[in-house]
Amino acid sequence: MTLMITEEACRRRARWPPKNRNESSDVMPLKRPGWMGHDSVSAVSARASSWWERGSATAEFSMVLPSVIVIASLLLALGRVVSVSMDCHSAAAAAAREFVVFEDAAAARTVAADIAGDGVATSVQRESRSARVLVECSVLPGPLNLTPTRIKREAVAVLQ
Repeated sequence: MTLMITEEACRRRARWPPKNRNESSDVMPLKRPGWMGHDSVSAVSARASSWWERGSATAEFSMVLPSVIVIASLLLALGRVVSVSMDCHSAAAAAAREFVVFEDAAAARTVAADIAGDGVATSVQRESRSARVLVECSVLPGPLNLTPTRIKREAVAVLQ
């Protein structure tokens, strides 16, 4: 394809870039130096991409989005399991202390329920020189049932 440069185009090119802001700047030069002195991509090729490239970002996004959602929900579920596990351990330790001090199993169960919340199963066993408290806490099931639904924690305290 041969590009014919007319006298009008040469005059327009001579005015590029405009000397003041009031002068029209919509006239582009025929060639502009690009990065590292190379010619820049023509406006036609930069504006119009091929038909098979259109929508590729949308397709890639739609392929990646479900995996990002699954990973994020697994991380949230794992955080919930760790939080409930720590609460359950604290409840078992506090219930064991309560049983050692007052030797009342009902008070130990109440302390465990206060710390870990509702849905806590507590068993208190008195042995010869120690007390063993087992606390079982419920956790909401995570995505795809990959996280446990119940967590058991045990605490042992020496009787005085």
